Amino acid sequence: MPGYRLTLEYDGTSFSGWQVQPTRRTVAGELSAALATLDGTAPRITAAGRTDAGAHAHGQVAGVTLTRSWDPVRLRAAANSVLPDDVAVVDAAVEVDGFDARRDAVDRVYKYVVVSRQVRAPVTQRYSWTVRGPLDTNAMRDAAGMLAGRRDFAALGGATHPQGDTVRTVHEASVERSLFPAGRGGPSIDALIITVRADAFLRGMMRAIAGALVKVGQRRATPAWLADVLARTERRSAEVTLAPARGLHQWAVTYGTRTVARTA
Repeated sequence: MPGYRLTLEYDGTSFSGWQVQPTRRTVAGELSAALATLDGTAPRITAAGRTDAGAHAHGQVAGVTLTRSWDPVRLRAAANSVLPDDVAVVDAAVEVDGFDARRDAVDRVYKYVVVSRQVRAPVTQRYSWTVRGPLDTNAMRDAAGMLAGRRDFAALGGATHPQGDTVRTVHEASVERSLFPAGRGGPSIDALIITVRADAFLRGMMRAIAGALVKVGQRRATPAWLADVLARTERRSAEVTLAPARGLHQWAVTYGTRTVARTA
């Protein structure tokens, strides 16, 4: 049966995350229902990552096997005709037999958006974490630089399955001030953007990284504190607060030499 790679963009505000849940609205649930409408049966779906409730995606990748052959352009159009407005297939491609969006991924990129201001940010609150007062971006950059490398990140997240290991490789981490495109046709946010590229992420890892870097930026901790946290190998440290899911944006996935990312 033919396999396809679907690139998805979604506003996660009204979803209870990616993974199918019997009594909750999820991205995978909506995608499965849409493909069942087109193909006659709900397909098995693999995903590059399982985003949290409220988190957004710009280049999420799903692998599906359908019972009939589709031209990728027609498949994208047909899927979008039955998907709800807060999720879209932005690209579709034929894949090799046995393609698995999670296992075949080489690395992934997540971004976390922080808005620093004294008052609420009603226009951007769906897509970012608003923190009061200034942030020390230089200290945040120094702390982010400590994340690179292969190590046990248990202090920042949990294994993705029982008895799974918590060792991951962070290829690069950065903190930059930039205009961030919140969603297709949505507002651009003047914000601090935390970007992390890694081979894979633990549960809650990116939100823990954002929480730790903001703590450093608020001068409630130092980069040396984060180094100490990273040296621990027990479960997620109580000293690290998970940043809200609404500021988390899944951005891109690499397969071999191909990077699947947000499209214009």
